[in-house]
Amino acid sequence: MKAAFFRLPGEVELREVSTPEPKAGEALVRIIACGICGTDAEAFRSHKADWHRRGHEYAGEVVAIGEGVVGLKVGDIVSGVSSVPCGKCNACLKGLPKYCAQRQYGGSDAFAEYVCKRAEFFHPIHNLTPEEGALIEPLTVALQLVRDGNVQLGSTVLLIGAGPIGLMALKLCRECGASKIFVSHPSTSVERLKLAQEWGADLILHPDKEDVVGKLKQVEPDGVECVLVTIKPSIAISQAVEASAIGGTIAFVGVEWQPEATLKFDVDKFHFHKLKLIGSDHNPCSLLYDEAEDLLQRKVIDAQKLITHRFPLDCIGEAFDLACKGGRYARKVMVGAY
Repeated sequence: MKAAFFRLPGEVELREVSTPEPKAGEALVRIIACGICGTDAEAFRSHKADWHRRGHEYAGEVVAIGEGVVGLKVGDIVSGVSSVPCGKCNACLKGLPKYCAQRQYGGSDAFAEYVCKRAEFFHPIHNLTPEEGALIEPLTVALQLVRDGNVQLGSTVLLIGAGPIGLMALKLCRECGASKIFVSHPSTSVERLKLAQEWGADLILHPDKEDVVGKLKQVEPDGVECVLVTIKPSIAISQAVEASAIGGTIAFVGVEWQPEATLKFDVDKFHFHKLKLIGSDHNPCSLLYDEAEDLLQRKVIDAQKLITHRFPLDCIGEAFDLACKGGRYARKVMVGAY
């Protein structure tokens, strides 16, 4: 089979590797669609790493199963599950699997023709296309972010970063009944900003052109109740604190990808305004798959509006070149059996 191997920054090549055979408890899945995550694109641009595999937002067809597999059969369309709770740690035993301390990960290797994993890392999907199924994993990130940000009926929200996860979070905020949604995103990201407007942004602010907090305070003098951050926290948390109303909540999913990062913000304002800062992590994401699947089935998240480009696996280099342009020409890029 063909599989993509990456050497960072900026190198990807296809190699012929053996097609795995499922062992007891495993399933072999033919990849139909795999999304390029924002972390994949950032790594491709700027990280340093020797040859390795990538790809964790995917869906495909079960083509073989090992002994003892239940709940899956050949021909099923499944979405890849990135992580599951262990069921054994203190949090799981207390009925709080969201805080599982030993979550199990399904790996990142789906930019390939096939993947073979334990059956628990595949979620059968119904009434969804494989492309829609490939959006379930990133949609769980957006779901958890909106919940951690305490977005409720009537909330005022600032969303910092309108990539695919930010756009889905925006749509979920509208679904929650947020009264006003402000979006901060660079003006160069033309395609994503178009969808932000369509999906309900009340005002779009451009950090590359204007003082975001100053402009926000002109229309919302007391600040907003909820700030959702999908970019690096070292860039956005200070701004989030300045934009928050008294009692506000800041939730972030942005990752620094380094052991240490510096956060600078007005600590006294954070203290006296009784703000809350939450690191939002969807893992173990399997807990949210049913809900994400339902949102896609009901077209609350319309995959066809989010996905703009599709590439066969043989053209994965071109796909990454486009995805790395930051939304100027594309919203969400898929790679797979096209």
